[in-house]
Amino acid sequence: MTNNDHRIHVDHWVFRPVGRLLKQPAFLVCVMLLAICAGGLHFAAAKMKWHFRKEALPLKKPLDQMDLSRIAPYEVVEEFEISEEIEAELGTKDYIQWVLRDTSRPSQDPLSLVSFFVTYYTGNPDKVPHVPDVCYVGGGGNVHGKQNVNLAVSDAHGQRLEMPYRLLNIQVPGWSGLDERLVGYTFAVNGTFACQRDQVRLMQNSIRDRYAYFSKIEVFFPLAGRVERQQVVTAMETFLDSLMPVLLSEHLPVSDQQEWDILNRSASDS
Repeated sequence: MTNNDHRIHVDHWVFRPVGRLLKQPAFLVCVMLLAICAGGLHFAAAKMKWHFRKEALPLKKPLDQMDLSRIAPYEVVEEFEISEEIEAELGTKDYIQWVLRDTSRPSQDPLSLVSFFVTYYTGNPDKVPHVPDVCYVGGGGNVHGKQNVNLAVSDAHGQRLEMPYRLLNIQVPGWSGLDERLVGYTFAVNGTFACQRDQVRLMQNSIRDRYAYFSKIEVFFPLAGRVERQQVVTAMETFLDSLMPVLLSEHLPVSDQQEWDILNRSASDS
């Protein structure tokens, strides 16, 4: 059989069933319905101001330009630089990882040092948020307790905010075995807060929002392994009470749900 004969044979074998399908009324009706549905979805999305693709929102000001005078009595004693490999895994260049000293406490106080890690993402609702529940385990740690709580902190306007926060009891490799650590985190997402990443992904995919962003705020006290749990939680709440007004008012795109709604309404009207 020549090459041309072989091609004719293959073409006949491939296209003959297709030709039969095109002659079937049921098949043609299905194709027409799919076309109508696709056009109808596009029309409905335009009419109802639905947004399946999210636009990015830049930070008001880079995180590393935070006004440290506004978070007193905390002062930076160490800034961590992340390698390019870890930064690529992190998936953003918008982050800070600092260790601060609470100057209102004696230097020997195990709660005088606080480590916090803030990351920011925008425009990608399919991004799976990094959480300590997974990251610490990947680094050899062991999560042996989880609890979601509400911490009373100040918002951008000085009002009290009940912020959901996840607390993790984690054992991490140390010089003399496993060190105990209480790690807390939350996500600022689209003008509000959530402390579970499934909630973040759900909130990111609201078809009524034109934009999408989230920021993870993670805190722990590196020297507080033997301090009573409630004392650590109270110190965490005190630190966040200083941090959150600055983060919300000077860095994140919006400071609350009201600003978020106004932003999306103005985008829909334009």
